[in-house]
Amino acid sequence: MKVFPFILVLLVNSLFFMILSSGTATPDPLSTLAVSSGSEDSSSQIVGKEEPSGGYVLTLPNALSIALRSQPQLGAAKAGVTSAKAGIGIAQSQYYPTLAGSSAYTRETGNFGPQPGFPFTIPESPVSYDFYQASLTLTQTLFAFGRRSSQVAQNRALYKASHQGAAKTVTDVIFGVEKAYFSVLKDQELLDVDRLTLADYRLQLRVAQARYNDGVANAYDVLNARVNLSNMVLTQVQDKNQFHVDELALNRAMGVIGHSPYRVAPYHPELSIPYTPEQVVAIAISHRPDLKQLDQQTIAQKQAVRFNQAQFMPTVQTVGAYSLDSEFFPLVYNWSVATTVTIPIFNGFLNVQQVRQSRAQLKQVRFQREDLRQGVIQSVLSDLFTLKTAEQKIRDAQTLVEQAMQNLDLTETQFRVGTGTTVAVTQTERDLAKARSDLVQAQADFAISLAQLKRDMGINYDFDHNSLPTGGLP
Repeated sequence: MKVFPFILVLLVNSLFFMILSSGTATPDPLSTLAVSSGSEDSSSQIVGKEEPSGGYVLTLPNALSIALRSQPQLGAAKAGVTSAKAGIGIAQSQYYPTLAGSSAYTRETGNFGPQPGFPFTIPESPVSYDFYQASLTLTQTLFAFGRRSSQVAQNRALYKASHQGAAKTVTDVIFGVEKAYFSVLKDQELLDVDRLTLADYRLQLRVAQARYNDGVANAYDVLNARVNLSNMVLTQVQDKNQFHVDELALNRAMGVIGHSPYRVAPYHPELSIPYTPEQVVAIAISHRPDLKQLDQQTIAQKQAVRFNQAQFMPTVQTVGAYSLDSEFFPLVYNWSVATTVTIPIFNGFLNVQQVRQSRAQLKQVRFQREDLRQGVIQSVLSDLFTLKTAEQKIRDAQTLVEQAMQNLDLTETQFRVGTGTTVAVTQTERDLAKARSDLVQAQADFAISLAQLKRDMGINYDFDHNSLPTGGLP
C-alpha cells in the first residue's frame, strides 16, 4: 500500500534526530560522587587511624569523604541534575513522530434520521449490529519555526544550571564539615587546656594546704585555691558539654546519625595567605558555581523569549492514518495522508503577554546575577580581612602563652621561697589558662576563616578532577 513508504520516511527521520541528540548529550560531572540514599546506617563509616586506647582518630579528609558519600543534600542535588537532564529528552521528543493505535468494538443500531435534502423518512428498526474498528495514526511536525530548537536549548541550559547548583551544594557541604570539624578540634584542645589548668590548681591547693599546716600560710590561701579549683571544674564541664554539641553538629554535617567513639585529628593550616585582594576577587568570579548557575539560567531565559516569539509563527504537520473497520470480518482497510498548516490568528493576546513576561523574567535573572556578583566580591574581601586578623591573633596568642608560662614559673618560685603571694600565683595561672584558650580559639578562627574563604572563592572542591584539593589555598 502507498502509506507504508510514507511511514518509512518518517521513521528514518526520527532515527536521524535520535542519533543527533544522543551525540550531543552532556555528561554528568557529578556521576563520580558516590552518594548513598541516606537510609543505611552510617555508623561504621567513621574510621581512621586507631589509637592505642582503642578509639579512632577521624581525619579531615576522612570526614570530607564520608560527607561526599553520605550527605543527603548531595543525593538530592544529584537527583535534581538527573531530573534536569530528562528535561532535555522531553524537549527533544518533539522532533520524533507520534504513533497512536486504537481499537474499538461497539454494538449499535443503524437507524437514520431525516436530514436536510432527504425529504423521505426511513422506518426505524430495533435491529442492532456489531461494529469492529482498529486504527493507527502517525503524526510528524515538519516545521515549528524555532519552537522545538529553543525548547531543547532552554532545557540544555537548565541542565547545566542544575549541575552548577549541585556544585554549589558540594561546596556548602564541604564548608559545613570543615567548620564543624574545626569546632570539635577547638573543643578537644580546650579540654586539654582545662586538664592542664586543673593540674596546676590541684598542685596549688596541695601547696597551700601544706603551707597552712606548717603555719606559714593562712586559711584564705587554702580557700582561694579551693574556689579556683571548683571554678575550673565547672569550666571543664561546660567545655565538655559544648564538645558533645559540636560533635553532633559534625555528625550532621557528614550526614551520619550513629557513630563509634572517635577523636578528630589535630590539623592546623599554615599561616600563609598567597593571594592579593584582586586575585581573590578574580578567582571567585571565575569559579563560583552559583554565578555560573545564573549565567546558564540567563541563557535558558533567552531561549524562553525566543520560544514565546515563535508562537506567532505557523506550524506544519503531516498526519498519516491507517484503519480497519466493518460490521463483520474480514475488516475493510482505509488509509489517508494529510499535511496541515496551523496559523495562529488571535488568542486573546496570550502570545503577546507571554513574550512580555519572559522578557521581564530575563531582566530579573540578570539583576539577580549582578546582585550576586557584588555579594561575592564583598564576601571574599571580608573573608580575606578576617583571615588576616585571625592570623595576627594566632601570632599574638603564641607570644602571650610563652610570656604567661614564664610569669607562672617566676611567681611559683617566689611563692615557694616565701616572697610571693597566692594571689599572684592564682592570677598568673588564670593568665596562662586564658592565653592557652585564646590561642586555641584563634587557631580555630583561622581554620574556619580559611574554609570560609575557599568556599566563597569556589575552590574548596576540584570539579575538574572530582577530588578534594590538597593543601590550604591552591
